[in-house]
Amino acid sequence: MKRIKLLLGILLVTFMLAGCATTGGTKHGGDDIKCPACGYEFNVPSDA
Repeated sequence: MKRIKLLLGILLVTFMLAGCATTGGTKHGGDDIKCPACGYEFNVPSDA
């Protein structure tokens, strides 16, 4: 019974971390701007 609880706990933590990894991004509070001339997208910091 102890092994089943341990396995379920490991699976639960794995699914939780996998969910965070898929929704997490590298955006740290800025706006994405797209250059109308070349189409390059860049991030402008929110404190600028």
